[in-house]
This record gives sequence, structure tokens and C-alpha cells, in this order.
Amino acid sequence: MRPKVGLALGSGGLRGIAHIGVLKVLEKYSIPVDCIAGCSIGSLIGALYAAGLDSETMLKLAKNLKKRHWLDFVIPQMGIVSGERALATIRLLTRQKTFEQLKLPLAVVATELSTGREVVFTEGDVAKAVRASISVPGVFIPFAIDDRLFVDGAVLNPTPIDTARNMGADIVIAVDLAHAGTVGSVRNIFDVIIQSIDIMERELCKHRQHHCDFLIQPDVGNISPSSFEMMDECALAGEIAAEAVIPEIKKLLASQQCSEEKSDNPDRLFSIGG
Repeated sequence: MRPKVGLALGSGGLRGIAHIGVLKVLEKYSIPVDCIAGCSIGSLIGALYAAGLDSETMLKLAKNLKKRHWLDFVIPQMGIVSGERALATIRLLTRQKTFEQLKLPLAVVATELSTGREVVFTEGDVAKAVRASISVPGVFIPFAIDDRLFVDGAVLNPTPIDTARNMGADIVIAVDLAHAGTVGSVRNIFDVIIQSIDIMERELCKHRQHHCDFLIQPDVGNISPSSFEMMDECALAGEIAAEAVIPEIKKLLASQQCSEEKSDNPDRLFSIGG
């Protein structure tokens, strides 16, 4: 019996396309994924993967879906984007599935605005949970579920390593984008807001990184978190970062599986020792 592998996919705006590159490499080397915990863009990528889309399909969708599919601007009240188009697009891509209908266990992290508490969604409507998790404060209007308002999970838990561990993962592979830092030029209000949150996220991540077994940090610091033009570059950065840790992931998987087989078969353990 092999160890259970969980992914923790972090926030980072459109730089989160790097998650797709990581998934592509895991597929290439047949690294199993048993559960996914996602925050913000990580929750969206995780939901699509758990719904059955492979990395190649997701990258094609990312490159072909335009801003109009995601952004519907409103007169600013609690945000400048209403999020209705994003919700409709997420519903379409996840085929209106519930958590129970997904191919992989998924946990989506959001922040309840009134209480300031982290909320982990694991049941019900996937699209609604993801819409709550991507609600970057100041950009998206907070999303209401059962009379509770939710904003981006990155406010409290930008790379939900602990959530993946709580899902029963023996090995946690975390993909952190918050480390990337500020891009060379801040071009618009999206960059201002997301980069400001990134600064906060980096501090949060410093205290959580040691809880994962492998930390993948794609080099996306030169890419704007609001750029729709650099999808290939983001995905490639994810691939490069993932390739660097594949040997160690395979080594740990093999060693843990061997240890479990020995413990399950004391006669075999005795014969090896003899």
C-alpha cells in the first residue's frame, strides 16, 4: 500500500497557471495525486483537476478564455468585479459538479469576512466554493453563501499545507507562489491589490512551509499577477520548478511504500534483516 499524496495549491493571481505546469510534470512521472487543497487560483486549478481535466486541457482553456469570461466590472461598492461571469465560467468548467461528484477529494479554503475565520469547503457546490475562495479583497465583490460573506482564503492561509495534511495526506507537495515577490512594474489596480496581499502572504507562508514534505516555488516574480498574456511562461515556470524535485519525490514515495510493506509483512522484514 503506497502513501497518500496531497497537493496544496496556493494563491497568486494569474501566476497560478504555474500550478498547471506542476501538474503536467506530476502526470509525466506518474506521481499519484490523492487529494487537493486549494486557495484562490489554487482552488480553481484544483477544482478543474479534481473534476477530471488534465493539465494539457487546462492550459488550452487558460489560453483561450478571455478577460470577458472572468471579469464583469461594476460601480465600486465592495469590489470592482461582480464575479457573476467568473461563477458562470467556473460552473461550466467544473460541469456543475458537487464535491461529492469529483474524481478526487478537494478542499477549498476561503475567509469568512465578518468573523475573520478560515472556512474549508469540502461539500456542496464546487463552483460557489471556488468563487468564494478567489474573492480577492477590493477586486471581487465578497461572495455570499448562506448569508455569510467570504473573501479570498489567502488572507489567512495562502498555501493550505495544513488542510492537505488534515485530508489524510501522508506526503504533502505544496506549490507556493507568494514567495515570488513584486513584479518589475505594477501596471494597474489589480497588481496593486494582489501585490499588497502577496506581501502579507509571504509572511504567513514563512511559518507554515516546514509542514510540507516538498515545497515547489515557481520563478514567476517577473510576471504580473493580472497578466492574461503570459500563460505559457507561467506554466513553464511550474514545470521547471517541479522537475527539480521529482527525484526526491520518487525517492520518498519508494521508501515509504517499502517501509509500509515491511511493517505489513513481519516475515519479510525478518528475512531481509537476516
